[in-house]
Amino acid sequence: MPASARESEPPYYRPYRWAAAEFQLGLRPFSPDRWISMEADYAHNMREKRELLAAYPDRYYRTLPSSLPAQRELLERVVAHLVADHAGRFARAGSTLCSLDTGARFDLDARGIEPLLLLSHIIEEDVMLIEQVEGHAIISAASNVYSSSGRLVASVGRAIDWAHVPVPGLSALLGKRIDRVVGSVHADTPGERFNWQLTPMASIFFPRDNPHAANAAAMHAIIDELRAHPERAGDLLWIRVERQTLSRLPGSGAVAFSLHTYSDPLASIQRDAASLRAMLALLRAYSPERLHYSEMDIIREPVMLWLEAAAQRAH
Repeated sequence: MPASARESEPPYYRPYRWAAAEFQLGLRPFSPDRWISMEADYAHNMREKRELLAAYPDRYYRTLPSSLPAQRELLERVVAHLVADHAGRFARAGSTLCSLDTGARFDLDARGIEPLLLLSHIIEEDVMLIEQVEGHAIISAASNVYSSSGRLVASVGRAIDWAHVPVPGLSALLGKRIDRVVGSVHADTPGERFNWQLTPMASIFFPRDNPHAANAAAMHAIIDELRAHPERAGDLLWIRVERQTLSRLPGSGAVAFSLHTYSDPLASIQRDAASLRAMLALLRAYSPERLHYSEMDIIREPVMLWLEAAAQRAH
């Protein structure tokens, strides 16, 4: 089911309801049986994801050879989770995993393909691994197709804070705390957090080349229409939400960091007064730097008019 088919459904995750104007980790525990998400449009998403991984492997995938033990553990744990907690969608027979949605079969012992890359062909989530190397938390492997920057894959072999450099103020505000939180993740208590933004681009896969510039161009392409008709914001904009999870792999000690991207029309919250008021408050309070990083500064004023009007109707 393409994202546009969800217009009448509220978003599954609405992190703007509890987000703060300042950057915050906002990490909260979740039940392990909710680790990997399965969407109704799984087959469509996976087809596009596999095509991108095959066409641009260096852009979306990178690993260190030392990460292979953690990769193997990650694959086995995710497969066990899929078979147990998504039994209606996956089944395993020996070393073969079968997608009951698509009929695709995956050889879990296949040679010539790294475990993380094989996993990237099975689940919608992007995943990166964080491991301790000589006393420092290093990104040792990353498969990241949905990202708006490509920086996570470029971060392999580097410390976590390098990946956050482009985000205004994030490293200065939370850098040390992020390191502490990653170091304290326990195998029995995985955590999740969320990011969100508004964009005219409905696809969960942002453009490969300079995605920030493409997003800004898409914003500029609709701004005149939004200024003249702010009531159209609900139809022209999409809420892009990223769910991130942190899970400790007990055997290797690595931390698996997963990312799952969702895209819903802004109109999908037009009857949700709490979400409308919360999003409006955030757009009023975000710093100019934070708005500019997501290009939401371009469409902020007409969107606020739409949110105000929708909140009044939904009250």
